Order: sequence, then structure tokens, then C-alpha cells
Amino acid sequence: MRVMVTGLSGTIGGAVASALVRRGHTVVGTVKAKGRPAPEGVEPLVADLFTAGALAGVAKDVDAAVHAASSNDERSGEMDYAVVNSFLEAFAGTGKPFVYTSGLWVHGNTGDTAATEESPFVPPMVVSWRPAVEKMLVDAKDVHTIRIRPGMVYGGGRGYIPMVLSPQHDGNGGKVVRHFGDGSNRWSVVHADDLGDLYALAVEKARAGSSYLATVDEPVRVRDASKVVADKFGLTVQDWDPADAQQYWSVMVEAFLLDQVATSAKARTELGWAPSRPTLLEELATS
Repeated sequence: MRVMVTGLSGTIGGAVASALVRRGHTVVGTVKAKGRPAPEGVEPLVADLFTAGALAGVAKDVDAAVHAASSNDERSGEMDYAVVNSFLEAFAGTGKPFVYTSGLWVHGNTGDTAATEESPFVPPMVVSWRPAVEKMLVDAKDVHTIRIRPGMVYGGGRGYIPMVLSPQHDGNGGKVVRHFGDGSNRWSVVHADDLGDLYALAVEKARAGSSYLATVDEPVRVRDASKVVADKFGLTVQDWDPADAQQYWSVMVEAFLLDQVATSAKARTELGWAPSRPTLLEELATS
């Protein structure tokens, strides 16, 4: 198949494009500007995803599409609406699969009960628009839509996790590793390359209207991840008052404080997904 992937330079988009190429597909991916990095074997396409209809012409020439791009700012919802509307219009009545990237954060705090695809939406402010976009996809009966909700993505030193847990100055001439609050909350996570495999499987064989959580079934307690990083650099771990952290991370703090447990049993059973890459703690210890 010839597949369009938005967000080619991003952690998810790059991993998805690479997985599709490995499985023999032809991939064209969007980038913000000429010269942006792109996985080997992928055709880059410069496109402004905020512009209505920016992808309409290309959409007619592909067999499937994956929306993995994000502006990672207050305009993220605007981008999602523009891209989703464009593909819903272009793919109407064609049977072409369109895969949308949502996120596990939409389920909010789960407690000890593992979230599934049917768990209620209780999104933090930073992803508050996503349930409405998912509803658009569910309601689009004439388009083969698929929704994937990844946990926190890691791998190759990319994603939010290494940014959040990187050593910081402690104000006294030294450095520490900080976590928000007391670090007792859990992150449900997924390696980018495993996630790319799931998207490729979804493009190839997921049913229309389906949704999948994408995470390893064993969550990681944040204080444990922080300690691995601290031990690697010979530093100590320090609690970070969320109110103080908001000066630097704004509305992201609410999301990073979520305590989430989830299961990807559906993706394993229906699509044969089998995550096999190093765990987050292994990655943090060696990267």
C-alpha cells in the first residue's frame, strides 16, 4: 500500500513510517519544512497541517493514512480538527483506512483497575479536545476509521520522559533528578518501535471503527524511573512541588501526575501485536 503519515519528524510518526517501510509499504510523510529528518525510504512532503485541505490532493493518491502529527502546543486541537476533517472528506466511501492518534491520557486517572478501550473519558486539560475528535471518527460511518491511544512513548532518547527526568540544577550548584509530587503515580508506557508495529498492523487489518490502547501491561512507577536516571548520573531524586513545576511545564503537569494502569489485550488478540523492545527502565539505564 501507499500510506500517508503525518508528523514524519516526530517520535510516533517516524516510528510508524519506519515500521510500514519494513513491512513493504510505500510511505509519504509530512514535514514542516525542507531538510527536516525523515526515515530512510520515506518520501517527505512539506505541508502546513493547519491549512484546511492541505492534504486533499495527496489523499486521493494514497491507499491509507496515519495522523501522528502534533504541534505540541495550544494549537494541537486545531491541527487535529483540520487533518481529521480533510481525511474524512477525502476517504469518504473509499474503504481506505484512516488511523488517528489519540492517547491514553484521555482516560484520566485509572487507579488499580486497568483501563480498556471502553473506559470512560476523563481527559486532563492538555488533551481536552480529543474525545470530541474521536466522536467525529466514530460518527463517520462512511470512512474506515481506526483510533489508537498510546501510553507515554519512549525510545531512542525521544519523547517527554527523558525531558521530564533529565538532571536539573538544584539551586545550590549541584544537580538532581526531579519528579512531580512524590512520584508514587504510575505511567503506562510503550516503546516507539513497538508502537510503530501496532500502527502498521492496524493499517493492514484493523476493523473499521475499532480502537486500541497501546501500552505494555506493566506500568512504571515514576519514582522508580527517576531513581534509575539518578543512579546512572550519581545523583539524588527530589520531589517537585507541582505548583512550582507549573512555572516550567504549565498544563502538562496535570497529565504527568496521572496514575494510569492499562491493558493492550485487545491489540494483542485482534491484531497479533507483540511488544518486544527494551522496557522503559532498561532504556533509561542504558541510553
